[in-house]
Amino acid sequence: MLNTKPLLHFNKTLILQIDKPRIFCFQTGMAIDADGCPYAYHPDNTGLDDLKHGGHPGNWWGVATDNESFNGNPLIQNKNDPAPGYYVSTTSLINAGFSYRDPARYVNAGKIPYFVLPEHLLGLTTLGDIAWIFNTENKLNCFAIFADVGPDVGEGSIHLAKKLGIPGDPRVGGIDSGILYFVFQGSGRGNGVHLNETEIIQMGEKSMQDLDKFELTSIFR
Repeated sequence: MLNTKPLLHFNKTLILQIDKPRIFCFQTGMAIDADGCPYAYHPDNTGLDDLKHGGHPGNWWGVATDNESFNGNPLIQNKNDPAPGYYVSTTSLINAGFSYRDPARYVNAGKIPYFVLPEHLLGLTTLGDIAWIFNTENKLNCFAIFADVGPDVGEGSIHLAKKLGIPGDPRVGGIDSGILYFVFQGSGRGNGVHLNETEIIQMGEKSMQDLDKFELTSIFR
């Protein structure tokens, strides 16, 4: 039997702590994040996501800029990049082996299952940690990596939405409720390292050893 206790409320979501092993978990919906995908944002607002989610002049939080700061001018991909003419879309988790302006530095929302947490929870977990995420509506589930910092809990990449059977269009997709998130604290390799999907699954399965998935999901029943 897993012992849980209330940890904190973030906005409208109750965060629970499971002590052994160290897991925090919550139930909410899932908004769709395109960040890190080369096709996420376009100067004409024809990218996968609405440009307002990447920022605006004077405050760019989702795209790389020429002075590497929020108040710079957005960098546009050139002919040698995956999506020439599109902005370079960023994520909080990076691959330190690539330069700031290289799209490969960031986690591609279209190819990697990742989830988003607010900065307020960084004391509980670290970028690169692994979570097991479960859709209570259709029972689909998968492992994902903590790759981006956002304003609220309950957000995941385009690829994560696909794995969970959730409408994955960043502009109109997502789901309002019914998604369980179980974050394994200290399970990742930290920032600066990217994992492919196979590695995410392997690390997730290692974290799930001796845990019963049904017992985890029963916490919210």
